Amino acid sequence: MPAYRVAWQQPAQVIATVTVDLDELAQWAVDSGGVRALASGDPVAADLPGLRRLLERNQHFREELLRRWAIDHLPHS
Repeated sequence: MPAYRVAWQQPAQVIATVTVDLDELAQWAVDSGGVRALASGDPVAADLPGLRRLLERNQHFREELLRRWAIDHLPHS
């Protein structure tokens, strides 16, 4: 009997509940190089207290960093 190879793409939604302190999240973002700031037009390490405030005030930014943190920390199969 012949074998047939098929391939397709399909979207996937991943939902994860993560427990991480915003201070820890901010420190991880700075340490991983995932967040940079501009100083006189040049990228520099982000200011930790400023990043922490941004995480508190900007839901979209916080959710994006949480997604990146989860991808980096959760087991992959």
